[in-house]
Amino acid sequence: MRRNNGYLRVVIVIFVFTLFVSGTVIISAEGDVFMSNIGGNNSSMIESNDYYTELYRPQFHFSTPAGRLADPNGLIYFESEYHLFHQKMGTWAHAVSQDLIHWEHLPIALEHDELGQALSGSAVVDWNDTSGFFDGEAGMVAIYTSTHGGEAQSIAYSKDNGRTWERYGGNPVIENPGIKDFRDPKVFWHDETEKWVMVVSTDKSVAFYNSSNLIEWEYQSKFGDDQGSQVAVWECPDLFRLPVDGDKHNQKWVLHVSIGDNHVTDGSTAQYFVGEFDGYEFTNINPADEVLFTDFGQDFYAAQSFNDISSDDGRRIWLGWMANWRYPYQSPTFPWMGSMSIPRELSLRTVDDSIRLFQEPIREIESLRATKYTIDSFILEGEHTIKDFSGSTYEFEMVIAYDDVDEFGIRLRQSEENETVAGVDVNSEKVFLDRSNAGLETLVDRNGDTFQFGKRFETDYPTDKKQIKLRGLVDESSVELFIDDGEYVFTNLIYTKPTNRGIELYSHGGKVEILSLDFYHLDSIWRVSPADGEIERIVVSEEEVVLEVGELTELIAHAKPDWLNVLSPFEWEVAKAGLIELKAIDETIVSITGIEMGTTSVTISDPNSGIFKDITVRVVEDRTSKYTDGWGPSPLTGRVSGNWDIFDQTSLSSHIEFNPEWKEIFREEVLTTDFSVSTDIQWIDQGDEGFPKYGVTIQDEEGTMVSAFFNVDINQLETFARNHHQDFGWEGVDLPAGTDLQEASTLKVEKEGDIFTFYINGEQMYERIVEMKGDMSVGLINENTKAEFRNFEVEKLSDPIFDHEIDVTDLEKLINSAKGITNKGVTEASYQRLQEAIKRAIEDLETITTDEELLIAIERLQESINDLQIKELSPVPIKKEIDVRDLEELIERAIKLTNKSMTEESYQVLQVAINSAMEKLDNINSDDELNKTISELQAAISEVEFSLHETKSQEGDDEVLFDSDKLPNTSTVLFNLLLLGIVLVTIGGTVMYRYRNRENES
Repeated sequence: MRRNNGYLRVVIVIFVFTLFVSGTVIISAEGDVFMSNIGGNNSSMIESNDYYTELYRPQFHFSTPAGRLADPNGLIYFESEYHLFHQKMGTWAHAVSQDLIHWEHLPIALEHDELGQALSGSAVVDWNDTSGFFDGEAGMVAIYTSTHGGEAQSIAYSKDNGRTWERYGGNPVIENPGIKDFRDPKVFWHDETEKWVMVVSTDKSVAFYNSSNLIEWEYQSKFGDDQGSQVAVWECPDLFRLPVDGDKHNQKWVLHVSIGDNHVTDGSTAQYFVGEFDGYEFTNINPADEVLFTDFGQDFYAAQSFNDISSDDGRRIWLGWMANWRYPYQSPTFPWMGSMSIPRELSLRTVDDSIRLFQEPIREIESLRATKYTIDSFILEGEHTIKDFSGSTYEFEMVIAYDDVDEFGIRLRQSEENETVAGVDVNSEKVFLDRSNAGLETLVDRNGDTFQFGKRFETDYPTDKKQIKLRGLVDESSVELFIDDGEYVFTNLIYTKPTNRGIELYSHGGKVEILSLDFYHLDSIWRVSPADGEIERIVVSEEEVVLEVGELTELIAHAKPDWLNVLSPFEWEVAKAGLIELKAIDETIVSITGIEMGTTSVTISDPNSGIFKDITVRVVEDRTSKYTDGWGPSPLTGRVSGNWDIFDQTSLSSHIEFNPEWKEIFREEVLTTDFSVSTDIQWIDQGDEGFPKYGVTIQDEEGTMVSAFFNVDINQLETFARNHHQDFGWEGVDLPAGTDLQEASTLKVEKEGDIFTFYINGEQMYERIVEMKGDMSVGLINENTKAEFRNFEVEKLSDPIFDHEIDVTDLEKLINSAKGITNKGVTEASYQRLQEAIKRAIEDLETITTDEELLIAIERLQESINDLQIKELSPVPIKKEIDVRDLEELIERAIKLTNKSMTEESYQVLQVAINSAMEKLDNINSDDELNKTISELQAAISEVEFSLHETKSQEGDDEVLFDSDKLPNTSTVLFNLLLLGIVLVTIGGTVMYRYRNRENES
């Protein structure tokens, strides 16, 4: 018996240790941030007053802790859990909930694999094990779009309630049928045909497939030609059945599709069809040209409904991505981008002999109601401010009767400057949600264009009803409006100040009767609510204030939660009192006046609880300048990206943030001579995605870049260089012994001619030769790392002392020679470049002060002369003039593609194809030769584009992720786990053998 117990103890120790180590490997391989202690109920929420409290962070909507959130995927209910997967950089992020309100973040479910990204899709419970994956039990199967070689449909399965996933070895289960857009499969079980049904996007249509086992699929039909809106690609289809007016004996099918970015609807949108479906074909019961929009706001996309909600519940529930493909990741939020709508219950109801889709917030939202404020019925004429209720996260319900009036409504998130308005324009018979004056007026969209974000959204409304019901859900950065029990729905993002929390009712041109009006403050779904009367945190109208000397502004502070009445005034403390003058106006408002240029912090605190909030105030010479303390966009390209905390002219801090592009900030000075740049850098923290690194960047006017990075993971100094034609690649060297990057280390880069010399703490590390020309700028560069940069300094290298006048005779002679060159026999483009170079050289004559500047001017002009391109006559007479413009455009497209980050193999493939096409360009004598050359180059472009995973169209582009070779390799992780297991079993066997020998000897 003792022997058995000893044996058991050894086995348990080995088993627990294996689980621990294996779990560590698996979690690190996932490469994503997750919070396991965020629960599906209030008892497991975070007990912290600052978690999920960033500016604009939704408080009762789902959002990812950090990074990009996009389409909801795989929504399903299984084993008492709701599963929410969503797109995140071409992977499936994962969260679970017990009530559809409180969510627990889990590790990434589906990473990239050898078939590329895991784009949008769905999940089902294979109750009868039709797939054979589950040994006769039930399990979850995910159906998603893979991207390698073109969009195709693949599957994965989970035997442990979605915690881990195995890819099917025969993927893809449906090959690409030869079309560009073939994605976003929605799958469900169809009882009547006893088949699995898939509806999948196929450009401006959808296709239907069926299967008996989720592996072998057969095409059935197509729907969409000339149906509904055809302005852009259809994406993320959904198909489900609902009773009409609650009659289970009268059911119709709803086919829902989202419509990609387009100019007709000024962004993306969504539409639905009502009809019949027999398991093989869908038939629209409405006219083909009738468009039924799902949401009349701007920010409801890719909605998906939950599969397998229990029959006892009986609801059809969906949620959508609160974003728009015109600006999917351009909103001013950090460190997350994107959130989901509140889950909504769906129904079909008859309206004027037509069947329409209704949406209402799920009943579970009522569990978040922390307070209730009711106003008795009254007659409204003009403005009526709600005095005893205010906030930034709340719900309201109201019923209004009207007759002779022009317009009426409710103003939300109101201040003296801003408001979001929901209302009815009786004269024009419109209902609307207006964010024109909500706060953010314009943004730069994904195309780089200025987009009018602030605008009014409206739709037709039959005002002869004489009564309207409004229900609103107001969060930190969104408003969802449900009209007449969800017959009309508006979903809009808003970006307004956290202290904008006023509410006002209004009527114009007449009276209305407020029949009922209820307001409810809502708890956060992320944090435990504070005790009664306890302050959770303080919010301020501005977290960073920029003033000119003598300029005055006001700051407002409020306590959270919204229902708290603060009895004592806040205390305001200025770190550097001489820079600003601060005067209290009342308990929550102060005025600030700029006195002297500089930067200071202001601390706002509650004297009773000790809760405080710090903000930054900068006093500058010119507030309209793009630069803060000399930091800002590149003076050469205007490029700046990322979030940076600027302390002064020599010090700032980067943030942990990740996407495929590095974050950069520059000094405003332009450099023309050799120099050195140095800064003291201290690593603070870093994210899990990408390859975190941070350092100095130098760039010239032609796009050449040399950057030097610290990489704490491999303890190296890395450098990267490129020009506008190609990447010169990475080089690296180990840091000096004893270097601790968690302490401040000095990084210095010295540029002398084309030689760049890199130093760490004064020790020369190595040199690199990169040709740079003309004007240059310097700055800092960061990937997903928080680091502090101090004592940033740029020093021009000492010039020789000249005690003689500069002899510009050689330059004058070269200018005269260049002027004598005519445009005969040379290309027009190269001749124009020469003329511009001559003009600049003449200007240089007036400004040159050193021999070095003279030499640069001569070399610049000589280079333009050398670059003249000679016109070549075709050696073969051509009977027919061949139009090669398509080939020229394709070559230009291919050259632009070389600027993207790609593997060396892809770059070589593309470069060879470009060179070949350019060689053939002037010698094409027939259309056949032209078409063959175009096909060869197009094939190379397609191969490279697929390797870059550029799989989504402009009308509905999903996530594009470069450097996919940086992601964890699943097979490598599994092999390491297997090897680890073998080693542990061997050790365990040895231990048990010796243990038994000792037992026998005793």
